[in-house]
Amino acid sequence: MKKSDSTKEKYRLARKLYQVRNELNIKQTDLQNEGIISQSHLSKIENAEINISAIMLAHLAKRYGKDLSYFFE
Repeated sequence: MKKSDSTKEKYRLARKLYQVRNELNIKQTDLQNEGIISQSHLSKIENAEINISAIMLAHLAKRYGKDLSYFFE
């Protein structure tokens, strides 16, 4: 995968994470209060500033009631 392809994928995944969280009306602070992820870390992921780990993606997918494959459709 070329760097530009991986960058596009990071932005696409970030957008999808943001969209599904908002569709479910979950605030970043809700996830922080539940002990899943800090608000600042999630913000960086959703703004495509940093990559998300596979483990964290699995935690968020479970919390959002989605299969991992949903984020790669």
